[in-house]
Amino acid sequence: MPIFNKSNFFTLSALLAFNSANADVYINATRVIYPAEKREITFTVGNGANTKSLIQTWVDEGNPKDTPDNSKAPFILTPPLAVIGAQKTQNIRMSYSGEQALANDKESLFWINVLEAPKNTQDPNELRISLRTRIKLFYRPSNLELKPEEAPEKVTWQIEHNEGKWLLSAQNDSPYFITLSQIKVKTSQFTGIAKLTPQNSMIPPGQNIQLVLAPDSTPTEPGVKFSTINDYGGTSDYSATLKPH
Repeated sequence: MPIFNKSNFFTLSALLAFNSANADVYINATRVIYPAEKREITFTVGNGANTKSLIQTWVDEGNPKDTPDNSKAPFILTPPLAVIGAQKTQNIRMSYSGEQALANDKESLFWINVLEAPKNTQDPNELRISLRTRIKLFYRPSNLELKPEEAPEKVTWQIEHNEGKWLLSAQNDSPYFITLSQIKVKTSQFTGIAKLTPQNSMIPPGQNIQLVLAPDSTPTEPGVKFSTINDYGGTSDYSATLKPH
């Protein structure tokens, strides 16, 4: 059952990739990798407030509206409820339940949720807000021949001009999810950057995305220069040639 009674107050869920300045509770990572050969893994939730915080944690399959009650993600978090002392941390153990068969030839994507209960207040007219942090969870099979850092090199790029727009297609021929943070393109006819958003910046394994390019005069070498988010939350830089259209 949910830990918050919605009849008593309004709830605002902030879907964040990083710790918000308004949130006391935070996760010590921007993404979590679950190697298939592990029985369980651990991540840490911290409380930066001067008072204790009550949290609820769960995993969903990609729908931000899923709750702990209706999520079918095959992962168990322990403890699902926790009180974290002021300026303290809490380790959360995660195990794969096996209730849902996952692909063994490519990564599977899920999302970790940490919901912080509103702080008690003595003012009956004060709005009480709960904040949710949501980060990516990648379930990674153990028999993938390609190394994660080699995956971006398996992306093929193609540019075209269509209906007055320059478009860049990216085909991910690796078994990993690739998250893009920056893309610069230069050809004999066009120099520009891709318009990346949280919704269009990730290429699933074996799939293709198309991005709109905007003109940009920043000097760059011919071809594609791009950066990806690596397993540690940092960026890695790559370059590639453009495939003829």
